[in-house]
Amino acid sequence: MKRLLAIFLFLWLSQEILANSNPFFNHLGVKNGLASNHVLSLWQDKKGFMWIGTSNGLQRYDGNSFMYFSIQKPEIVPAMPVKLIMEDKEGNMWINYGSHYGIYNPADQSFREIPFEKDENRSKGELLYQDSYGNIFIILVRQKILWYNQSKGVFTDQEIPVRVPQNYRVNRLFEDTKTGFYWIACEEGMAVYDPKSDKLSYRGHNPASYPFIDQEEFKIVTSYHIDKDRKHWISYWSPFDQLFASYNETLGKYTDDATSLNHKNLDYREIRHTLESKRDELWKYGVNGLYKFDSEGNKFDLFRFEYFNYSEIFQVYEDREGALWIATDEGLYHFTHTSMEVDYYFAPKREISYSFNAVREIFLPNKRQTQFWIADWGTGIHILDEKLKARPSDPIYRPPAPKIEIRQTWTLCQDKLTGKVWVGNQAGWLQWIDPETLETHNFNFPIFGKSTIRSIVQDGEGNIWFSTQRGDLLKYKKGSPLLNDSFEKVRAFNGYTFINMVDSKDRLWVGSSHDGAYCLDLTSGEVLLHLGKSVFRNSAITKMAQLNDSIFFFGHELLHTFNEKSGEIRTLSYSEGLVSNGINAIVPDSDAFLWVCTPNGICRYNYFQNSFTKYGEKDGFGQAELDGTSGIKCANGKILFLGYNSMVRFNPVHFNHSLKPERPTLTSIKLFDQAIFVDSLTTEKKRTFRHDQNAFTFYFSTLNYTYQDKLKYSHRLSGIDKDWRGSGSSNMAVYSLLPPGDYMLEFKSENEERVSSAIGTFYFRVTPPFYETWWFRLVLGSMGIGIVYTFFRLNLNRILAVMKVRNRVARDLHDDMGSTLSTINILSSMAKTKLHTDPVKTSEYLSKISENSQRMMEAMDDIVWSIKPQNDSMEKVVARMREFANSVLEAKDIDFKFEVEEKIYQVKIPMEARRDLFLIYKEAVNNLAKYAQCSSAFIQFSIKKKMLQMLVQDYGKGFNPKNADEGNGLNNMQKRAEKMGGKLRVCSKLGEGTQVILNIPLP
Repeated sequence: MKRLLAIFLFLWLSQEILANSNPFFNHLGVKNGLASNHVLSLWQDKKGFMWIGTSNGLQRYDGNSFMYFSIQKPEIVPAMPVKLIMEDKEGNMWINYGSHYGIYNPADQSFREIPFEKDENRSKGELLYQDSYGNIFIILVRQKILWYNQSKGVFTDQEIPVRVPQNYRVNRLFEDTKTGFYWIACEEGMAVYDPKSDKLSYRGHNPASYPFIDQEEFKIVTSYHIDKDRKHWISYWSPFDQLFASYNETLGKYTDDATSLNHKNLDYREIRHTLESKRDELWKYGVNGLYKFDSEGNKFDLFRFEYFNYSEIFQVYEDREGALWIATDEGLYHFTHTSMEVDYYFAPKREISYSFNAVREIFLPNKRQTQFWIADWGTGIHILDEKLKARPSDPIYRPPAPKIEIRQTWTLCQDKLTGKVWVGNQAGWLQWIDPETLETHNFNFPIFGKSTIRSIVQDGEGNIWFSTQRGDLLKYKKGSPLLNDSFEKVRAFNGYTFINMVDSKDRLWVGSSHDGAYCLDLTSGEVLLHLGKSVFRNSAITKMAQLNDSIFFFGHELLHTFNEKSGEIRTLSYSEGLVSNGINAIVPDSDAFLWVCTPNGICRYNYFQNSFTKYGEKDGFGQAELDGTSGIKCANGKILFLGYNSMVRFNPVHFNHSLKPERPTLTSIKLFDQAIFVDSLTTEKKRTFRHDQNAFTFYFSTLNYTYQDKLKYSHRLSGIDKDWRGSGSSNMAVYSLLPPGDYMLEFKSENEERVSSAIGTFYFRVTPPFYETWWFRLVLGSMGIGIVYTFFRLNLNRILAVMKVRNRVARDLHDDMGSTLSTINILSSMAKTKLHTDPVKTSEYLSKISENSQRMMEAMDDIVWSIKPQNDSMEKVVARMREFANSVLEAKDIDFKFEVEEKIYQVKIPMEARRDLFLIYKEAVNNLAKYAQCSSAFIQFSIKKKMLQMLVQDYGKGFNPKNADEGNGLNNMQKRAEKMGGKLRVCSKLGEGTQVILNIPLP
């Protein structure tokens, strides 16, 4: 008997611990984007981003995704553990990167290392600490304190603003901001330093009688903290274990508040750190322990659950929302005080899985208790108390049930008139149980036809209605004896009937397996309304609920709504926001929301806004089984959902508050697949991108970590989107191949009640390619105009050149030909008058006419020759000059030498200058032939100092230039030389000959 009692107690206690109501810690790990599950440090910046230091480097979290940061400047540094992140008084971000301390700038990923002034022994551990004055200290554990000397830019042990007793080895430093004292935890005990008076207190010198100093046992002190209530908390080590003590400064005495931390288990534990939150909660944590002080019970409670695993906690950080972030060796946990307390019940493990089918709230008026009865197919009824702790249900099955079907339970219902519980089982077995005594009556009435009883409900008059597996609808009239004849078959449906529901108008609704839902009159059994295949896309109905006097819900593989007043029917699926098309259970709450349990999770439906809100791990439903078939609303408004082996209970009121979301922040941008760190961007300043940088993914977040998954985002890009585009919960906007232009991206968030936040903006510009810019078009237009103008000028110059040639030809013809023809005309007239009277004169006149005609022909030949394009080269000019010299000088028997430098042939001179050069040369050669009386001559063309030089020299009689008459020939030669910009010199001596030298500048 004792053995059976012991087994019973063991089973009862094992079931006791299966129910829990602990707060939920949301877990983030490698699967969520963390670089490592070994999280070492935490910090929240002013924008609201959470910075996470892991064993694999530094990351930033915006509530949706993690972004990795590395050190790129002044040189690229490989990933190292980030053991600490801290902000100093000037807003700089300090990190401990590997073994290096320094200031990190996320905007350009630069790191300015702060070195140690000298080599230190760092093997025993180290801590970074900042006091209220902005002094930054490094505590070398079991050694000493270093201080950041900003003027020197190093950590040093000189000129430290905190004094430590000689030979004391420091473990921790704590500044009491109220008194300004520094409390120094050391291996040798506690010390206190007053910077105002520069006084130091320690064991053997404690005139102010500070606590924990004089007692000999308080050695190897590893932690010290003073809370807002002026309670002192100390942790220290005995030879065997870590111990804790407390002192109440207000009462002036030591207390037992910390003794609950003293360890009595065999596993190793070491509490290293303390956090006092804004809610005045005191947390202690370290290796194998996270404790919160219960001020009412004056004890510390351990936080360690099945879904909150860790071996060591490195840091607990409180963000600006008051939520706690917990860095552990098993990932990152997020805990908020607004986290809902969700209760669970887990059935004891066994070889064969349970199959919970229904749950009902059962009232025990005599005992003034409420219980929850669960119908299980296989083990029968499970009874839980209000705290979801299991209670014995064995009396229901004593003596042993006549059939195994008695334990194959499907449904149950408490009779409101008698308080008894009706239980429907396999093969038509019916139980009638007194919940106070568990006295049970088992029946198998023939009217049920050995068909499984699937649903039991009670109408407003107290009659009980049953639905069976084969489709029969049976009625038990209230107060009748429990006999077969007391049951009436009201209607037989073709197919299974899974569920019954009595609505607020006392009508009976029946859900069928193949033809939708029927609404029946309870008195006549007449079908008042049929919502069948023509109304519902899925004709099977296994779940029903009524929201108010006119709105009904039906479900199986889809969720249907029916508004009896308006006749509106909605079919809701995954496409409309339902988390899964499969419907496990539907339960309306007291605030007119419908709670839906599906295989993909739990969600809430707002009929009036036609919107869904999903709830999951962050809301405490991480352990909920999503394979059940039943749910109820309790009398206190809480909702229960069943799984096959468990049950979850929650208060929907805690989930039904909606805060107005904050304005989202642009968290990151991806340019194609290249991430751009938004620390270098601002939403007020326009950012410019090249024309080939036009494929963007924008990410935005409200940086609210508590309700992030309840928000939906929308965005709109000016010039692209006319209306807002929904981003859903993905919080990103994607735009590809944007054309050049100025853009404004707008983004906002919306909570589950469709309350929108303020609009965030980001301005940017995509510059056009150079060939589409205004300046390029201006240059191109100018070039076009220039080309047209150039062609116009060329054409005009060509016309002017032709006109100039024509004018010159006309002038030359007028000057040379006109005067010569006039002379010929005069000589002809004179010869005519002298023809018969003076033949000698006539012959003279004819000779002159012949000479003038010859001269005119030569001039005409020169004009024509100079105009021809093929004579433009100097080679042609030189050849004509040589030919002219031959024809003139050989006739006079003058021997001459004609010399031309090779460079002359590459010279290009204009047509006008070429003609003037030839005429000067011709005049010089003619004068040589006529007046020089020489037998030899020398003609030379050369280039000297960028000048073309022509030399015509004779070795004749010469003349005295002073007595010479220049005449028209020499004057013409000078004019033509000046016209070319050249210089003509004539040098002569009597008896030595004459030199004609012409220098022409080359282009």
